[in-house]
Amino acid sequence: MPSGGARTKAGRMPDPASEAFQQRAGGLFALPANGYRRPHPKFPLPPYAVKDDPSQEERWNRREREVWNELWRYPQGYAWSRPQYKYLQHIVALYVRQYVLCESPDAKAADRATLCRYADSIGLTPQGLRLNGWRIVADEPKPARARKSAKVVPFPDPRDEWADMQ
Repeated sequence: MPSGGARTKAGRMPDPASEAFQQRAGGLFALPANGYRRPHPKFPLPPYAVKDDPSQEERWNRREREVWNELWRYPQGYAWSRPQYKYLQHIVALYVRQYVLCESPDAKAADRATLCRYADSIGLTPQGLRLNGWRIVADEPKPARARKSAKVVPFPDPRDEWADMQ
């Protein structure tokens, strides 16, 4: 019987300390760990109309804007703002709408499953980061500049010493 082949979420997560991971990580799109702090687009979907209770529409739409603004502060917001990933902005908006729907008591299991699929496609889960080719990197402090001092002692190059001995 033939095997199934590679699947997107199959297998263990790679070890970040391994050499193979480091080689693959060279081509990944790095996202800053401190998040995205620039202005972001407005929520692109039309206002949501609550069928049963129109008085809840304002509360619902306000909650959508809150979640939208919060998501854009994540490191993934940096990727969503780039031109090559701009197509994900509408999927992020659909994720926000689905998120608010899942907060309501009327949410069904299918709604929550859809939310998980959206989270994967926009890179909010470890699998989604891997599928999109993204990685979150910690901001490293800039190395301190070496000051020139009059007390610098020259250090001979061992290769020169070896050449002299030959």
